[in-house]
Amino acid sequence: MVKSFGTDLCSDGSNRFIYPQQRRFSIAACCVIWLLCVFPASRAHGQTESQVVPPAPTPQLGPMTQEQLEMAARFEECRRKLQEERTSGPITALRFGSTAIEIDVDGTRWKAMSFDAKLALVQTISCYAVAGNPRLNARVQVLDHLDQQKLGYYDGAVLKLQ
Repeated sequence: MVKSFGTDLCSDGSNRFIYPQQRRFSIAACCVIWLLCVFPASRAHGQTESQVVPPAPTPQLGPMTQEQLEMAARFEECRRKLQEERTSGPITALRFGSTAIEIDVDGTRWKAMSFDAKLALVQTISCYAVAGNPRLNARVQVLDHLDQQKLGYYDGAVLKLQ
């Protein structure tokens, strides 16, 4: 009489008896292999996550070209002028909006300025926004700081006053 719990069909189709001790051995062998292969790999992975990774080295930049030097000098000049306008000029606030750079100005001081002074002011802001690149211009919207009324708009070529 053959007990059904002790038989197993092999891949070649023959009926062979696999005793429970052999089955336990093969299961134990699989568990040991899994512990030896998978567990150390997961420990090593966990250790690399907790270790501090040094930052990537910064790329070594070569010397600046003449055009880059001129742009950097122009940007610094625009930044200096803008700082002066923010401390002693009509500018009260500056925001980088999605469609234009918005500047809040003192409306009475803005209206008293000549057209050329207003144009120079918005061109300085445009220069600052494009990092001194002479081929680019930024849009600048001039707003009254009290009621946010639109006082002017510079599209990179023309200043339109309201």
